[in-house]
Amino acid sequence: MKTDKELYKIFSAYPNYLFKCANIRKKTAYTMKSVNFKELERRSDGVLMPKDPKAPTYIVEFQAQTDEKIYHRLVMEMAAFAMMHNFCDVRGILVFLHKGLDPKTNPWHYLSTSKEKFLKIVYLDAFLDKLEQKHPNHIMVVAFKPLFEKDLNALKQNAYYYYQTIKKSRLPEDAKEHIQNAFISWLTVRFKNLSYQEVIKMIANLPDFEQTRFFQDIVRIGEERGIERGIERGIERGIERGVEHGVMLGDKKRITKEIKRFERMKKKGDLNDHLFNKLCDPLQKELDKLTAKIDKIL
Repeated sequence: MKTDKELYKIFSAYPNYLFKCANIRKKTAYTMKSVNFKELERRSDGVLMPKDPKAPTYIVEFQAQTDEKIYHRLVMEMAAFAMMHNFCDVRGILVFLHKGLDPKTNPWHYLSTSKEKFLKIVYLDAFLDKLEQKHPNHIMVVAFKPLFEKDLNALKQNAYYYYQTIKKSRLPEDAKEHIQNAFISWLTVRFKNLSYQEVIKMIANLPDFEQTRFFQDIVRIGEERGIERGIERGIERGIERGVEHGVMLGDKKRITKEIKRFERMKKKGDLNDHLFNKLCDPLQKELDKLTAKIDKIL
């Protein structure tokens, strides 16, 4: 599961959540970015950069699997960053999916027990459990359900509610979209036996679309290969038949109509940018090809 990448997307889009997880009371605004350490020949998972230059900078590592060297790497990154920036105040945050992944490597683990807390350790599952007890509908709680919910039936039944909770939140639009995309990515991994179209049905209410002949053709063609592959093959076959029978203009009109339908759904908020692009990109490519063929004939 692409956990590290998705964690970075969520926390870089809304760093306040990471500070909440680490129980850090910040006094200035922060942005997160990835930094390349040339001397270490690696990139950091994330660096929290403060707006106030006097505030601490935090080097962040996300850990979703066992790694005995994680403390060493983080400390090396902290030292390298300090040397690159005139020995500024640098601290660390280690985010483990659960406590069992923490090797507690000394002497570096000792930094997390010091009074100054130069190193913060986060066990994400434990933090979310406590948060859910107090705020069961918190965005962080529902966003991470595809990652931590053990009961697949419960996850499937509640996926629509979780996704809609994220979509209707008051988060900034870019942060909301990153969280939605991470949610969908984790959901598709948890339900490997389902097609992409079936996963989308869990989280989006698309009754009008499902009743169209176009949708039914896609399901028939792409049932085993997923919605994206089904769209591509369905349109490709439709175009081949259109060329053969001289009805390419009808095909162009049909594809254009479906694209406009998705645009209306996106405008109403039924589709975010990620889902919109997944559904429309193959359509637009085939529309461009069809238009070029028609132009040649004309």
